[in-house]
Amino acid sequence: MSAVALHSNAAATTAARGYRLAAVDGLRGLAIAAVILQHVLTGMLAPDALTLRVYGVAVSASPLLTNGWTGVNLFFILSGFVLFLPYAGDNGGMRTADDRTRFYRRRCRRLLPLFYIAVIAAWVLALVDANAADLGELLWVLSFGYVFNAHYFGPSFNIALWSIGLEIAFSAMFPLLVAGLRRWGIARFVAAILIVALAARLVGIWRSPALQGPTFNSDGIFCRIDEFVLGMAMARAVVRGLLPRRTALYALGGLALVVLAWIGFDLVLRGIIAPLNRAWLVDMLDAGLIGILVAALAPGSRLAAALAWRPLQVVGMMCYSLYLWHWPLLRWLAPDRAAATLPQVAASLALFLAVTLAISGLTYRFIEFRRVRDWRSLFLLPPRDGHQVAEAAALIDRTA
Repeated sequence: MSAVALHSNAAATTAARGYRLAAVDGLRGLAIAAVILQHVLTGMLAPDALTLRVYGVAVSASPLLTNGWTGVNLFFILSGFVLFLPYAGDNGGMRTADDRTRFYRRRCRRLLPLFYIAVIAAWVLALVDANAADLGELLWVLSFGYVFNAHYFGPSFNIALWSIGLEIAFSAMFPLLVAGLRRWGIARFVAAILIVALAARLVGIWRSPALQGPTFNSDGIFCRIDEFVLGMAMARAVVRGLLPRRTALYALGGLALVVLAWIGFDLVLRGIIAPLNRAWLVDMLDAGLIGILVAALAPGSRLAAALAWRPLQVVGMMCYSLYLWHWPLLRWLAPDRAAATLPQVAASLALFLAVTLAISGLTYRFIEFRRVRDWRSLFLLPPRDGHQVAEAAALIDRTA
């Protein structure tokens, strides 16, 4: 199937069920792996110590090992893409109150049960482990007010929840974003959102400079809404057949921009350039991620084939569970990585990965997709009867 042939909502849905969603899940697998690696390495490796000598030349590995957090940027882009793809055609839904009600019902069923279970479990684990859990903070998180509260934006018992809060906020805003895109046109709407987000980051970082990590001032809703909208724009481009046929240059150019952004973030982290540069470096990073996504969506490309590797896809499909569980489990099972010996670190990380995969697999199966009867389809295993599993269509609504 050629991208040029995607002219209708039905075609977009068909694409979402096939190779396109496989590539998206593969990208999500890379994103969640990068985020987990970032959190594992945090506190273990100082940026100044990550210098290697290659043929006598000092080369810093810090940009490659301290920027795994940018996987969240990719999550936001992919979420906008997947959510808008069924509505991106000219005759797409989300035009009536019933459409919006059905959308919100699906999103609540999809996201909220596991969110509340994981939040309460992480809070209890922090209470048992450190006896310092804050009940007020828990209430802010359970009410979703924490995404508007600078003090609780990155909850102490699970700092990774900041991005989940934004994902849910973007879902709440989604019908309004769809209406804005249709009313103003894709070019004007995206341009306006990009300007608003850049301005929000500039003002926020100017008010409260930060070298790295999520903060209310640099990563609030209006600071990161542009990535979600860029994903929506990509869905529109797919449906209208606007993606290029030859995408190798997009992949190489996108990778180059991502690496340059990583180098810039590393220079900020080292104190070589001012934190305010983070505001525009996000735009460079997002441009690179869009280039990679364009290449990933090309049918038959080597990148699409690599991203369709089943283990990587499954990790991407489980990313919501993995994201919710990995941080509290890491703090519990491998808390003193910087002070431990290498064998101790290896043993604790092996235990952490095993427990995280096990718990995430269970919640993915029994909470996220409890309505899917054939569990094998959730893990891309061949069905026992050898026939196509119709329930796989339920996976279209996956978001990180």
